[in-house]
Amino acid sequence: MSQNQHQKNRFTTPFGDHPGDLPVEPGRYRLIWSPHCPWAHRSVIVRKLLGLEDVISLGSVNPIRSEQGWEFSLDEHGVDPVLGIRYLSAVYFNSDPEFTGKATVPALVDIETKKVVNNDFSALPTLLGNGLGSFS
Repeated sequence: MSQNQHQKNRFTTPFGDHPGDLPVEPGRYRLIWSPHCPWAHRSVIVRKLLGLEDVISLGSVNPIRSEQGWEFSLDEHGVDPVLGIRYLSAVYFNSDPEFTGKATVPALVDIETKKVVNNDFSALPTLLGNGLGSFS
């Protein structure tokens, strides 16, 4: 896979009222991003424009990916203060113990289950927009 190609998104659950959809609960989700990733900027911008800062928390990984993947080394003690993890891959493996791809950003994480629920960089901004009415 070349540097400009993206792996297939593994987690693509939408918000909604259908079985298997994400429940709309303010404070339940955390959006993980890196300032180094242009694809992650879109979701962060949409979150800001829609006024979802108090509804969906934001976590940042180090802009330089280590050998173990995206790391929360910018946070105190190198651990995300909400999820309690050092590497983003922990929530990917918690979501699917047989996950073999790279942990990518942006990633929407369910704080209660500590699982990635959506990492679809192209659809996540729309997902946030569609869920706005339900979050208010």
